[in-house]
Amino acid sequence: MSTAPVIRPRERRVNGCGEASVAPDLSAADALALASRMRSLADPTRLQILDVLRKAAPDTLCQCELTPLFQMSQQALSKHLKVLTGAGVIGSERRGLWTYYFLVPQGLEEVRSWLA
Repeated sequence: MSTAPVIRPRERRVNGCGEASVAPDLSAADALALASRMRSLADPTRLQILDVLRKAAPDTLCQCELTPLFQMSQQALSKHLKVLTGAGVIGSERRGLWTYYFLVPQGLEEVRSWLA
């Protein structure tokens, strides 16, 4: 059972609450970038894609290797890969006709350090 947070007495002001004792560390631009990265992770299929790429690391995987792992069309999988690539969570490399994908460890470091 968790304990309730500490509620400290505060000085009341005539026009309402007093000043907050804390302020956000994230700038508006940093919050926007972090939210974009976190939105890219807020999808079960994308988390599964990351899991597969994490397990394959340091090797890359071709999209043709990923397609049979998911119950969706190649176009739908491409959309998920594009979102993850755009967020900087995974990288891609074109080799001839095929695109190979890999996990970008630094892409998740920002989320990991903010949560810690």
